[in-house]
Amino acid sequence: MTREEEGSILQRDRPNSTYELLLRKAVSEGRIGGDHRCQVCGMRYNNDEEANSCCEKVLQLNRL
Repeated sequence: MTREEEGSILQRDRPNSTYELLLRKAVSEGRIGGDHRCQVCGMRYNNDEEANSCCEKVLQLNRL
């Protein structure tokens, strides 16, 4: 944040482009706001297949 010389108004810095890029990628992959959730870790995905395969090894070990 920067301060204006004459007054006490704070001005917003330029947006962090890396953060915005990573945020858009997470939304497009379904990690934010995805409809399907992994049963073990809770990570969200856009489709059910990805959610089921997320922690598949953990689920297999629990079945043994």
